[in-house]
Amino acid sequence: MRRSIKFLTVLLLIFGCANEFNTFQDITDRGGYIVFTEEPDLSFNILKLDTEVFSATLSDPNGNAIGYTLTMMYGDVVVENVFQTSSFPATLEFSIAEILEAFNLTADDIGLSDRISFVAKVTTPDGVFDGRSPDFDFNNINQGGDTTDRLKYPGQHNAMEFSMSFYQPPGRKIRGTSFEEVPVGPDDAVYVRNGANDETLDLINGDNPPYVDYVAKGTGADDELGFDSEYIAITNISESSLGFSEERIGVTALLESFESYPDGVQGFHSEDADGAIRITFDTVEVPEGQNNSGISFQVFFGDTSWEELDGIHAYANITTDEGNDVLELISAYNNDVETLAGRWQEVNSGFIKGIRSYQLVIQIQSGATPEFFDLDNIIVYEPEED
Repeated sequence: MRRSIKFLTVLLLIFGCANEFNTFQDITDRGGYIVFTEEPDLSFNILKLDTEVFSATLSDPNGNAIGYTLTMMYGDVVVENVFQTSSFPATLEFSIAEILEAFNLTADDIGLSDRISFVAKVTTPDGVFDGRSPDFDFNNINQGGDTTDRLKYPGQHNAMEFSMSFYQPPGRKIRGTSFEEVPVGPDDAVYVRNGANDETLDLINGDNPPYVDYVAKGTGADDELGFDSEYIAITNISESSLGFSEERIGVTALLESFESYPDGVQGFHSEDADGAIRITFDTVEVPEGQNNSGISFQVFFGDTSWEELDGIHAYANITTDEGNDVLELISAYNNDVETLAGRWQEVNSGFIKGIRSYQLVIQIQSGATPEFFDLDNIIVYEPEED
């Protein structure tokens, strides 16, 4: 038995080391696979879609491709054969404007969440290879493509299946407020209102903080916006009494269920108004010649149960070259608020073309102390880039 084992070992050594019996290529087929020579930039400035260009170099790492054809998709629309080549390396280049034109789109049709997808087919002497990932059905029949997901991991430079996305460049403040210029009082200070408890009327500042109104010191970018608050009676918002006589409403530095304000150390707080507090901010003019602008603010909702009439409605009164209009920003009540509660939320219009001025209006309403709001970091902005 020992002699037989030695003889078998010798055979394995002889044949195992022979090149003609040890090449992986002899027992496998090389598929078609094309890569980018460098990882391309596939994210594009949504404000410059008329000038953005995609450019990359294609390479054939397997050395067997005799054809590369690219198809692109946007939603349910498919455009085939947008690019073809039979030699490598090859330059793949087109403008975003050309892509949009192929889909019958304009730059105004594209949103930040949109994606344009691309899938390639590679032809080799052994056949045609689909860039999609395999997708086997219940009967173990492949309904997808031929390119494994492993070849699409980051760093693989995969040119078989990829997509383009869009980003919004940083904004530069035109005007705004984080309520930092408004004087604040002790943490337990309450606002004592004017008028009857449930009377709908314009609120005025008391002798001491917290303050519900503020007059701007100037109109520069560093001058905080002024604002005016009013109380609006809401029928059936509370099971007890309507309205309030004194509550923690107005600008404060008290931290509620959060560790810090998004910007600065103060914000506007409202709780248990048993009605609505409507805050109207100063109108902000967009600089002449600036065609892109936007508005944003941040809000924190107390993490509790919110009732049917409790919530927020925010909008901006805007002017355009065509006249006056209203830009809706958020309307969330009841369960919709509960899904947002417990963390700072940004409400952001994104860049919009053609607006000449903004006047932000935020209406917050609740009927119990745990149903509180904090507002901060109101900004009207323009692109940071020229």
